[in-house]
Amino acid sequence: MHGIGSLYTVLSNLPDFVKDKGIPLKESCQDEELAYAEAMEGVRAIPPGKGLVRKRVPAKTPRKTVEDDPKTLIENALRDKQRLNVTNMPEFMEGYADGTNPLTLEGLRCGKFSIQKILDLHGYSIEEARGLFEEFIRSAVRSGLNCVKVIHGRGLKSKDTPVLKENLKTWIIQAMHRKWITAFSSALMCDGGPGATYVLLRKIPGKKYMHIIG
Repeated sequence: MHGIGSLYTVLSNLPDFVKDKGIPLKESCQDEELAYAEAMEGVRAIPPGKGLVRKRVPAKTPRKTVEDDPKTLIENALRDKQRLNVTNMPEFMEGYADGTNPLTLEGLRCGKFSIQKILDLHGYSIEEARGLFEEFIRSAVRSGLNCVKVIHGRGLKSKDTPVLKENLKTWIIQAMHRKWITAFSSALMCDGGPGATYVLLRKIPGKKYMHIIG
Protein backbone atom coordinates (compact mmCIF):
# COMPACT_ATOMS: atom_id res chain seq x y z
CA MET A 1 0.00 0.00 0.00
CA HIS A 2 2.83 2.35 0.85
CA GLY A 3 4.38 1.81 -2.59
CA ILE A 4 1.12 2.55 -4.37
CA GLY A 5 0.56 5.74 -2.35
CA SER A 6 4.07 6.94 -3.11
CA LEU A 7 3.48 6.32 -6.84
CA TYR A 8 0.30 8.43 -6.82
CA THR A 9 2.15 11.18 -5.01
CA VAL A 10 4.89 11.23 -7.63
CA LEU A 11 2.40 11.28 -10.52
CA SER A 12 0.32 14.06 -8.97
CA ASN A 13 3.39 16.25 -8.60
CA LEU A 14 4.62 15.55 -12.12
CA PRO A 15 3.29 18.80 -13.76
CA ASP A 16 5.05 20.94 -11.13
CA PHE A 17 8.21 18.90 -11.52
CA VAL A 18 8.20 19.40 -15.29
CA LYS A 19 7.60 23.11 -14.87
CA ASP A 20 10.33 23.53 -12.25
CA LYS A 21 12.94 21.60 -14.24
CA GLY A 22 12.11 23.43 -17.47
CA ILE A 23 11.52 20.23 -19.39
CA PRO A 24 10.15 21.24 -22.82
CA LEU A 25 6.86 19.78 -24.06
CA LYS A 26 6.74 17.90 -27.31
CA GLU A 27 6.53 20.15 -30.39
CA SER A 28 3.32 18.51 -31.57
CA CYS A 29 1.55 19.51 -28.37
CA GLN A 30 2.85 23.07 -28.67
CA ASP A 31 1.76 23.30 -32.30
CA GLU A 32 -1.73 22.07 -31.51
CA GLU A 33 -2.12 24.56 -28.67
CA LEU A 34 -0.88 27.39 -30.88
CA ALA A 35 -3.24 26.43 -33.71
CA TYR A 36 -6.19 26.21 -31.35
CA ALA A 37 -5.34 29.61 -29.82
CA GLU A 38 -5.17 31.22 -33.26
CA ALA A 39 -8.42 29.63 -34.33
CA MET A 40 -10.24 30.84 -31.24
CA GLU A 41 -8.88 34.38 -31.38
CA GLY A 42 -11.70 36.92 -31.33
CA VAL A 43 -14.34 34.32 -30.47
CA ARG A 44 -16.84 35.47 -27.89
CA ALA A 45 -19.44 33.44 -26.09
CA ILE A 46 -23.02 34.02 -27.21
CA PRO A 47 -25.33 35.00 -24.35
CA PRO A 48 -28.30 32.69 -23.73
CA GLY A 49 -31.24 33.43 -26.03
CA LYS A 50 -29.11 35.42 -28.51
CA GLY A 51 -28.23 32.57 -30.82
CA LEU A 52 -28.59 32.88 -34.61
CA VAL A 53 -31.98 31.72 -35.84
CA ARG A 54 -32.33 30.93 -39.53
CA LYS A 55 -35.53 32.09 -41.12
CA ARG A 56 -37.41 29.44 -43.00
CA VAL A 57 -37.54 30.32 -46.68
CA PRO A 58 -41.02 29.60 -48.05
CA ALA A 59 -41.09 27.10 -50.88
CA LYS A 60 -41.54 28.68 -54.28
CA THR A 61 -44.87 27.93 -55.92
CA PRO A 62 -45.17 27.79 -59.72
CA ARG A 63 -46.41 31.05 -61.16
CA LYS A 64 -49.92 30.73 -62.52
CA THR A 65 -50.91 32.41 -65.74
CA VAL A 66 -54.35 33.33 -67.01
CA GLU A 67 -54.29 30.26 -69.27
CA ASP A 68 -53.81 27.99 -66.22
CA ASP A 69 -57.10 29.09 -64.67
CA PRO A 70 -59.58 26.15 -64.80
CA LYS A 71 -62.38 28.38 -66.08
CA THR A 72 -60.16 29.73 -68.86
CA LEU A 73 -59.06 26.22 -69.83
CA ILE A 74 -62.68 25.09 -70.16
CA GLU A 75 -63.63 28.16 -72.18
CA ASN A 76 -60.68 27.65 -74.54
CA ALA A 77 -61.55 23.97 -74.99
CA LEU A 78 -65.15 24.84 -75.85
CA ARG A 79 -64.03 27.55 -78.24
CA ASP A 80 -61.72 25.09 -80.01
CA LYS A 81 -64.55 22.60 -80.30
CA GLN A 82 -66.88 25.25 -81.68
CA ARG A 83 -64.28 26.26 -84.25
CA LEU A 84 -63.78 22.66 -85.38
CA ASN A 85 -63.47 22.58 -89.14
CA VAL A 86 -65.55 19.89 -90.83
CA THR A 87 -63.68 19.80 -94.14
CA ASN A 88 -62.36 16.32 -93.39
CA MET A 89 -65.84 14.87 -92.85
CA PRO A 90 -67.47 12.82 -95.64
CA GLU A 91 -70.57 15.01 -95.41
CA PHE A 92 -68.66 18.24 -96.05
CA MET A 93 -69.63 20.22 -99.15
CA GLU A 94 -68.72 23.59 -100.59
CA GLY A 95 -68.79 25.49 -103.84
CA TYR A 96 -67.49 28.73 -105.29
CA ALA A 97 -67.93 30.81 -108.42
CA ASP A 98 -65.12 31.42 -110.89
CA GLY A 99 -62.85 34.24 -109.76
CA THR A 100 -63.62 33.87 -106.05
CA ASN A 101 -60.67 34.84 -103.89
CA PRO A 102 -59.33 31.74 -102.08
CA LEU A 103 -59.08 33.80 -98.88
CA THR A 104 -62.78 34.60 -99.14
CA LEU A 105 -63.64 30.92 -99.43
CA GLU A 106 -61.34 30.08 -96.51
CA GLY A 107 -62.99 32.77 -94.40
CA LEU A 108 -66.44 31.38 -95.17
CA ARG A 109 -65.29 27.84 -94.44
CA CYS A 110 -63.89 28.95 -91.05
CA GLY A 111 -67.04 30.82 -90.07
CA LYS A 112 -65.46 34.28 -90.14
CA PHE A 113 -68.45 35.95 -91.80
CA SER A 114 -71.25 37.19 -89.60
CA ILE A 115 -74.50 35.29 -90.22
CA GLN A 116 -77.20 37.88 -90.90
CA LYS A 117 -80.21 35.66 -91.54
CA ILE A 118 -81.17 31.99 -91.09
CA LEU A 119 -83.55 29.70 -92.95
CA ASP A 120 -84.60 26.47 -91.25
CA LEU A 121 -86.00 23.86 -93.67
CA HIS A 122 -86.65 21.12 -91.12
CA GLY A 123 -90.03 19.45 -91.56
CA TYR A 124 -90.76 20.80 -95.04
CA SER A 125 -91.29 18.79 -98.19
CA ILE A 126 -88.94 19.22 -101.15
CA GLU A 127 -91.33 21.57 -102.99
CA GLU A 128 -92.06 23.62 -99.89
CA ALA A 129 -88.36 23.86 -99.05
CA ARG A 130 -87.52 24.99 -102.59
CA GLY A 131 -90.10 27.77 -102.49
CA LEU A 132 -88.87 28.93 -99.09
CA PHE A 133 -85.24 28.89 -100.28
CA GLU A 134 -86.00 30.95 -103.41
CA GLU A 135 -87.89 33.56 -101.42
CA PHE A 136 -85.17 33.56 -98.74
CA ILE A 137 -82.43 34.34 -101.29
CA ARG A 138 -84.49 37.06 -102.99
CA SER A 139 -85.22 38.71 -99.65
CA ALA A 140 -81.58 38.52 -98.53
CA VAL A 141 -80.36 40.07 -101.80
CA ARG A 142 -82.94 42.87 -101.64
CA SER A 143 -81.83 43.57 -98.05
CA GLY A 144 -78.19 43.76 -99.13
CA LEU A 145 -77.13 40.90 -96.83
CA ASN A 146 -73.68 39.40 -97.18
CA CYS A 147 -73.85 36.00 -95.46
CA VAL A 148 -76.81 33.78 -94.57
CA LYS A 149 -77.25 30.24 -93.27
CA VAL A 150 -79.58 27.48 -94.41
CA ILE A 151 -80.37 24.64 -92.00
CA HIS A 152 -81.28 21.46 -93.85
CA GLY A 153 -80.23 18.66 -91.49
CA ARG A 154 -77.81 15.84 -92.12
CA GLY A 155 -80.39 13.49 -93.54
CA LEU A 156 -79.43 10.70 -91.17
CA LYS A 157 -82.93 9.26 -91.45
CA SER A 158 -82.86 9.25 -95.24
CA LYS A 159 -82.50 5.87 -96.90
CA ASP A 160 -79.91 6.96 -99.46
CA THR A 161 -78.58 10.51 -99.55
CA PRO A 162 -79.65 13.56 -97.48
CA VAL A 163 -82.61 14.77 -99.52
CA LEU A 164 -82.78 18.43 -98.54
CA LYS A 165 -79.01 18.83 -98.54
CA GLU A 166 -78.61 17.42 -102.06
CA ASN A 167 -81.49 19.48 -103.37
CA LEU A 168 -80.05 22.62 -101.83
CA LYS A 169 -76.88 22.07 -103.81
CA THR A 170 -78.95 21.75 -106.98
CA TRP A 171 -80.91 24.92 -106.25
CA ILE A 172 -77.73 26.89 -105.64
CA ILE A 173 -76.14 26.00 -108.99
CA GLN A 174 -79.26 26.91 -110.93
CA ALA A 175 -78.83 30.11 -112.92
CA MET A 176 -81.42 32.14 -111.04
CA HIS A 177 -79.61 31.58 -107.74
CA ARG A 178 -76.05 31.14 -108.93
CA LYS A 179 -75.82 34.75 -110.16
CA TRP A 180 -76.34 35.97 -106.58
CA ILE A 181 -74.09 33.46 -104.79
CA THR A 182 -70.32 33.86 -104.49
CA ALA A 183 -69.66 30.71 -102.45
CA PHE A 184 -71.20 28.25 -100.00
CA SER A 185 -69.77 25.86 -97.43
CA SER A 186 -70.81 23.40 -94.75
CA ALA A 187 -71.04 25.18 -91.39
CA LEU A 188 -68.83 24.76 -88.35
CA MET A 189 -70.02 22.38 -85.63
CA CYS A 190 -71.21 25.30 -83.47
CA ASP A 191 -73.46 26.40 -86.35
CA GLY A 192 -74.87 22.99 -87.24
CA GLY A 193 -71.91 21.27 -88.90
CA PRO A 194 -72.81 19.29 -92.04
CA GLY A 195 -76.47 19.87 -91.23
CA ALA A 196 -76.24 23.54 -92.20
CA THR A 197 -74.67 25.58 -94.99
CA TYR A 198 -73.19 29.06 -95.09
CA VAL A 199 -74.11 31.02 -98.22
CA LEU A 200 -72.09 34.08 -99.25
CA LEU A 201 -74.02 36.51 -101.43
CA ARG A 202 -72.87 39.07 -104.00
CA LYS A 203 -74.12 42.62 -104.44
CA ILE A 204 -74.08 42.58 -108.24
CA PRO A 205 -75.40 39.53 -110.18
CA GLY A 206 -72.98 37.66 -112.37
CA LYS A 207 -73.13 34.62 -114.60
CA LYS A 208 -70.16 32.52 -113.52
CA TYR A 209 -69.46 28.80 -113.43
CA MET A 210 -69.89 27.28 -109.97
CA HIS A 211 -67.35 24.72 -108.75
CA ILE A 212 -68.82 22.14 -106.40
CA ILE A 213 -66.84 20.06 -103.87
CA GLY A 214 -68.53 17.25 -101.98
